[in-house]
Amino acid sequence: MVIKRIGIVCVLALLVSGCAITQSGKGFDLVDDNKYAEALPFLEAAAKQEGSKSAAVMASFLYLSDYQIPRDIAKAQEYYELSQSLDYARWDQYLDYFMPLAKARILIYDEDHGNDVEGTNILRGERYSEYSPALSLLAKSYAFGKGVGKNTKIAKLLFERAVDHDRYVYSAHYYAWMLAVHPDQEFRDGVRALTLIQEVLDDDEEADKATTLDTLAAIHAENGNFELAVQTQKKAIENLINESKEYPQFLVWESWLQCRLKSYEQKVPYHYASDAMPFKGATGSEPCVWE
Repeated sequence: MVIKRIGIVCVLALLVSGCAITQSGKGFDLVDDNKYAEALPFLEAAAKQEGSKSAAVMASFLYLSDYQIPRDIAKAQEYYELSQSLDYARWDQYLDYFMPLAKARILIYDEDHGNDVEGTNILRGERYSEYSPALSLLAKSYAFGKGVGKNTKIAKLLFERAVDHDRYVYSAHYYAWMLAVHPDQEFRDGVRALTLIQEVLDDDEEADKATTLDTLAAIHAENGNFELAVQTQKKAIENLINESKEYPQFLVWESWLQCRLKSYEQKVPYHYASDAMPFKGATGSEPCVWE
């Protein structure tokens, strides 16, 4: 349930932003300003009308991000395939590094489980061994046994590696979440999670977001601090509702935040179900109903 900017998008934006006179430039500049929903129409136009390969790749990633834009595998696949058919611009060779990552995410997130091994094989490539977004997704795959044999020890090593190589706080945030809510007790580590989330709380852009507070509440609950968990979760819900005024699609997570609040009020931490395979985005998730 963690909503966050993905590092791939940030890196692509840094590589291409600054040319706001074109549709593509406007789109990348908006992504760099953390305005994904506003950027997407410019990128789609640049890909289809201007034949911009970089814009098509970015559009694919935005449809995969599940941040401001609900995840849409069909659209992500459409723009990935379009990127394959378009010519390289002068400085587009760097896209050879990112296009396989878009493919890997599509293969892992789609409904065809037969694609999972191909997706994780891409992520396991040496070229991505120091790239935090790839490492985090591969770690999650090992943590739940998707496309690889489940191995929580390897998952933890990969998550730690992702944190070490991340110039942002996104890997720390996601690992903190997993350490609090993973279904296996031997994987969870509330003390390490609290250390990791502090890095996120120290980031002015991330500290007050609903997603950050939701994770912090889950960590407090995992550590047995239910009073703090309840206070923090109530603030997370309040902030989610405020954020949804700009991004209405964020409301798809409200039922889950409310369910976690009820759990903490009963002094029960939130964990994924033992048979969970939490790779679906907002559009593929059922609302939470408290029982």
